[in-house]
Amino acid sequence: MVCSAAGTIEHSSQLAEGDILIDVRHPAEVDAKPLTLHNNQLLCIPFFSLEQRLDKLDRQKSYLLYCDKGIMSRLQAQLMRDQGFDQVAVFTGKTETKS
Repeated sequence: MVCSAAGTIEHSSQLAEGDILIDVRHPAEVDAKPLTLHNNQLLCIPFFSLEQRLDKLDRQKSYLLYCDKGIMSRLQAQLMRDQGFDQVAVFTGKTETKS
């Protein structure tokens, strides 16, 4: 993932090797349309729980945040940036959903 300048949240349409995708959607949305990734780690952490769980995440890793419209993922990416995560972006690419 490309690191962005301070204060700017990048958008990425592809996951690179080692990127971790954080699905910040509400659990009901995740249940209705779960994501499937083949080569990257997927964490389902709802937007309302992310801040409380940041201390369990490795600040050296690269994270992309996902939600359906991109608004909540952008807000949560900024929260992570404010909390010292440098490699964070909004994921805008296509993911597979389980049927």
